[in-house]
Amino acid sequence: MVQAIAIIQNEHRGLAAVLSCLSSVVRDIEDRSLEPDFELFHAIVDYIESFLDRFHHPKEDDFLFDRLRRRHPEAADLLEELEDEHRCGEVLTGELKAALEAYENEGEAAFQPFREAVETYHAFERSHMGKEERDVLPLARRYLAAEDWREIDEAFTANDDPLFGDSPTDRYRKLFSAIASRAPAPYGLGQRRTREPDARRGTLGRA
Repeated sequence: MVQAIAIIQNEHRGLAAVLSCLSSVVRDIEDRSLEPDFELFHAIVDYIESFLDRFHHPKEDDFLFDRLRRRHPEAADLLEELEDEHRCGEVLTGELKAALEAYENEGEAAFQPFREAVETYHAFERSHMGKEERDVLPLARRYLAAEDWREIDEAFTANDDPLFGDSPTDRYRKLFSAIASRAPAPYGLGQRRTREPDARRGTLGRA
């Protein structure tokens, strides 16, 4: 297997783990068994913005999709659809970030829009990654030449995942720690934080 395919699949698995964690925490909040952890939420959104939208997707567009379009023009419609989804994903990231900020500032009244933004983004990315792995990667294996893979491999091997990669910066070590230690089991290493009854609040508001 060429390096780029393994890297793309690993990056997909990392994002799937992050989004699974986010969705699980949100479900626990909705069940009133967990206090909202806004530091965790911001860490996750920051990861999506800093890595997925700025590095992973652009390199798919500029290298993998571009080379495949040249070698296999019949894939043009599929690749255009996925490039459109990359742009749509950035819009959904912005909507998720705005919903998070509203929830942090407004408390329980803004929880449902935040939950819906999380569910929308998670479902969208799950479908998108499925198309890439099911439809694009097999075509790339079949049609791309060795010289194509040399360029694609070079691009993706330079694209170290700041959360799950070998050499995270100090900023992303803290981000990894937040995701790994603050998310309750089984999707993290932290302890579940249950809500103490508070007759004055009775809300899903700020932690």
